[in-house]
Amino acid sequence: MHSYISSPGNTVRILDEYGIRLRKNLGQNFLIDTNSAKKIAGCGAVGPEDIILEIGSGIGSLTEIMLPVVKKVICIEIDKLLIKAFRDIFSRDLRKKSKLELINADALRLDYHNITSTYNINKVVSNLPYSIAAPLLLKMIMEGEPVKKMVLTVQKDIADRILSPVGGKNYSSYTVKANFLADFNYCFKISRNCFIPRPFVDSSVIELTRRDEKLMESCGFDVGDFFSFIDSCFSHRRKKLINSLVQSNPAYCYKVELIIKLLSGIGKDKNVRAQELTVKDYIYLYKNLIHNI
Repeated sequence: MHSYISSPGNTVRILDEYGIRLRKNLGQNFLIDTNSAKKIAGCGAVGPEDIILEIGSGIGSLTEIMLPVVKKVICIEIDKLLIKAFRDIFSRDLRKKSKLELINADALRLDYHNITSTYNINKVVSNLPYSIAAPLLLKMIMEGEPVKKMVLTVQKDIADRILSPVGGKNYSSYTVKANFLADFNYCFKISRNCFIPRPFVDSSVIELTRRDEKLMESCGFDVGDFFSFIDSCFSHRRKKLINSLVQSNPAYCYKVELIIKLLSGIGKDKNVRAQELTVKDYIYLYKNLIHNI
């Protein structure tokens, strides 16, 4: 019977053998539940035509599950001790290069348009490092145009923000940004007890489908500027949206009446708060405001 890397005993043995001390600043929490690793690959519906990008491959717990059934896996890892272990464990596959490649890089500094185009990557399946999961997720969606589907393990609080309904306690500027870029589905929960070291929160596996590039371009504005507008709207969560805008940008002081009129056009009054508006509401507001500022 095959003994997987993700079994608790094997993971601990490998970490001890290579003198690996997991670093919190890199968000290193290793999955030690093989059934969960298999479920992640299952949610990704990985198959023989897929070229997978895996961020934070570690010692290869998820890589091992996907490798036999996909065309190729491109792994990104920053920690050199983990890279040493990974190279030893997967030495045969790495020699072939047609099946597996490992890149030593900081995931937040990668150009995902370049890497996904260079390797013809069509899916991302990954347990994202906890410390960088939130910004990394948005960066990958924005830059990785060729990739339409991602299956990602993130800490529960990030998933809660992404999946929050309008008006919910977790609804935030991050919710609006993420849902502007992609459609999200909840897959399943992974208990904190399935990781070492044991994190403070459970994890959630989410699936996202990137919105069509032409659809985003049809909005007719710069996404970065739109995101700055969203941040301004949420800058004072307990205050009215109008007050948040005015306090974040003096230019809006002269557009209060227009903002009230636009809010009325989407069925909202001047007392509305940022967390009460949908992504479509924000697109409508921004498109009508940028030409009047």
